[in-house]
Amino acid sequence: MNLFNLLFRRPASRQAIRSQRHEPQAIAQTMDAGRISDILRAAEAGNMDDYFALARDIVCGHSHTVAEFAKRKLAVLAETQSFLPADAENPAQVGLAKSVGQHLGNLPSWYTAMVHLLDSTLYPVAVLKKIYAPCSRPGWRYELADLIPIPYHLLSFETGTMRIRDVNEDGSLAGTSHAPDPLRYVVHRGHLLTSAPDTWGGPMRAVLFWWLFSTQNRDWWSRFLERFGAPFLEGSYDKSDDSSRAQLERAFNSATRLFGIAVPDDASVKIHQANTSQGGDAFEKFHSTANREISKIIVGQTLSAEGQNLGLGGGQAQAQDGVRSDLRQFDAIMLAFTVRTQILTPLCAINGWSGEPPRIAWGGDDVEDLQTLSTILERLAKTNIYLTDDGVMALSKRMSLPLMRDLIPRPRLGPLSALASPPPGQSGGGKSAVDAIAAASADPFAKEMAATIAPLAAIVSEATSISDLEARLLRAIPSLDTRRASQIAEAAIVASTANAALGFRTE
Repeated sequence: MNLFNLLFRRPASRQAIRSQRHEPQAIAQTMDAGRISDILRAAEAGNMDDYFALARDIVCGHSHTVAEFAKRKLAVLAETQSFLPADAENPAQVGLAKSVGQHLGNLPSWYTAMVHLLDSTLYPVAVLKKIYAPCSRPGWRYELADLIPIPYHLLSFETGTMRIRDVNEDGSLAGTSHAPDPLRYVVHRGHLLTSAPDTWGGPMRAVLFWWLFSTQNRDWWSRFLERFGAPFLEGSYDKSDDSSRAQLERAFNSATRLFGIAVPDDASVKIHQANTSQGGDAFEKFHSTANREISKIIVGQTLSAEGQNLGLGGGQAQAQDGVRSDLRQFDAIMLAFTVRTQILTPLCAINGWSGEPPRIAWGGDDVEDLQTLSTILERLAKTNIYLTDDGVMALSKRMSLPLMRDLIPRPRLGPLSALASPPPGQSGGGKSAVDAIAAASADPFAKEMAATIAPLAAIVSEATSISDLEARLLRAIPSLDTRRASQIAEAAIVASTANAALGFRTE
């Protein structure tokens, strides 16, 4: 597609029609290991209709898979969504990000579309159709009117590449197909299986057999209980008494209907309770193992699905939480890249907007990572190392929050730097040097530190040296440690010196 067509051709508005009448029937209830193998072979050859139908049945009907798949999606979509300008210093880019963010954030189908795109974290691919409409908003030519999820039974791989099947007005298949036009479609692959083609089924392929084992295990357990779970009767009679034997047989036959049994006096009946505990433990372990494997495939860990005794320390919990965090960040990065390149970039192109399109981000680093980063920045600031404008922008992207510098200048008077100025009478000294310190730092610094340093004024005035001041501080405030006392002593002397410089200037 050339640039002229990309910028000036009006996008088509025909919508993809999803009809419940033409949705493939459920096939999960007919599955066994041989049938799943046949479905996988057919998918590899390009016929993925049964594969997508089975995957739909699993993510809709298997409780464990439903819950885990929802966790995978919510880990991204529950985070704050932010539209960030490509250049935060450019007012036009800032305005563009705000305008686009308001438009897409108010689009009724936006979040449904993002939920569908995240299907491809498990499915091999997810496809949306973009519907444009003329826009009367100043500076806009077209806007996104709708984002429509393409049903999986409309995806065709029979030619070796993915195509979209055409549908009639009633939603039935028309018998033809077309390639997904980048201007009209969004194609998202949100998994790491780049070495395997779409016809291999994506990560869902690894779920199929564990799902089968889990569901078949329930059926097997029900059959086991039906056969061995109910108590059974044992009768005794005199082997020479045929009449007692006949009465006992008739009593056994009617026991299930009468919920009781009547036997002759010379016969006896014992009731044996079936021992199902061992069999039940085996089925439970097998079912739990299958569900844990499904959890590993979908969310990368198992602790969020069931409680486990991890022993002392809980190091395994931190490791599994780290895996889940990696998956969340990867999903957010992949989704943001697809949205920017396949939704925002074409939207900017057909509207004739110059420059880079805005960026979109969901959430940011984990709380622990941000706390670590905050500690590092705080320690750097104490050594007079601060973020540049590029650093603020990088931090803004990492936190997915718009950050900016404080426009109010803050004094950056280093520890004891006021004491380092040459005294009057020496080279570089005199009233002008003291005035320079006072004018640049003393006044705002003294005001800022007055509230916290004022209670120490008496201790500072009585101290004869820094070591004496530290000792007095430790005696006055027993909760302080030596390092903190040294910091307070240093800050007190700096404030005292700054105040002295301020007083000298005002005399």
